Amino acid sequence: GSHTRRMKKSASGRKTTRATTGTTRGSRFSSFAFFFFCLLSVSLFFVGVHFNCSTITSTTTMKVCVTGANGQTGSIVVRKLLERKSKGENLDVVAVVRSEASKQQLLKQLPDVAEEAMVKVDAFQKESLSETFKGCDKLVVLTSSKPKLQFSSLPGVLWQKFVMRKEGVKPTFYFPEGQEPKMVDYVGQRDQIDAAKQVGVKHVVLISSMAGTKPDHFLNTMGGGGIVLWKRKAEVHLIESGLDYTVIHPGGLLPHHGKKEPAEGGKRELLVSVDDKLLESETRVIPREDLAEVIVQSLTTKEAVNTSWDLTSKGEGEGEIFTTLSKLLKSASTLHCNFDTPELPTM
Repeated sequence: GSHTRRMKKSASGRKTTRATTGTTRGSRFSSFAFFFFCLLSVSLFFVGVHFNCSTITSTTTMKVCVTGANGQTGSIVVRKLLERKSKGENLDVVAVVRSEASKQQLLKQLPDVAEEAMVKVDAFQKESLSETFKGCDKLVVLTSSKPKLQFSSLPGVLWQKFVMRKEGVKPTFYFPEGQEPKMVDYVGQRDQIDAAKQVGVKHVVLISSMAGTKPDHFLNTMGGGGIVLWKRKAEVHLIESGLDYTVIHPGGLLPHHGKKEPAEGGKRELLVSVDDKLLESETRVIPREDLAEVIVQSLTTKEAVNTSWDLTSKGEGEGEIFTTLSKLLKSASTLHCNFDTPELPTM
């Protein structure tokens, strides 16, 4: 009898031990599940912050390098980024220029730019670019060659146009030695892309131009430079580099060269397409202010990553005024240009 009682007691003890162990395991599992849920929530939060389409609110500062910062569009991009920073967004801006003259040009457009926000890279040497891009998360490439008017061609143009009544007569242009599209729009941009990859830049936004599918377009025949074709070759290099990229082909930029009337941003509907289809329409232009806003938003819009597209606008006051890039890109049927044609120039 006493033996039987001891067995029951022993069995009861084992049952109690098993129950206690089960409770402990359940408690540990609940703690682990709660910890995993918290970790997942935090991760998703930061992913969302990284690709926020309008603001940069992460506690980690995003550093943006802008080359061609002294240009008309480049200076607007720098201004917009600095405005966002002044409103509390976590970003640093580095305006990259290639000469002291370019630096003074930028200061003339943006007198309040701090000295430490500007970096001069003489002739955009690749080694110096790598040093400049260190620590940058994003790179905006706005460099471009610039054709110059051959003034000696003007009398002939006037004669043909007003005396002979010929239409479509255009003056002659040329590119200064060493500043040809091959050197600036391809070699120069290729070196920027390679330098960015070398130092770990995460995302490159390259601003090119429409007319890349049309070798006979006036932009490509100016000065015999093939300017947009060389730009297109740089685009292909970026796409094949393995870096995250955004390639934007804006239409004609407003205000047009020589025009003093400003072209305000935030007053037009913007249009996205590919392969120069918009060149066949009446909507072939876009204000620089709107282009700059699109560039800035592309830095934090997930839909813009690894895409290439054309960008123009409707007339002022027409359609639905542009607000967010994410919404605009979602409305597009495709965001990938066809680079199979035309045949691109070779070195």
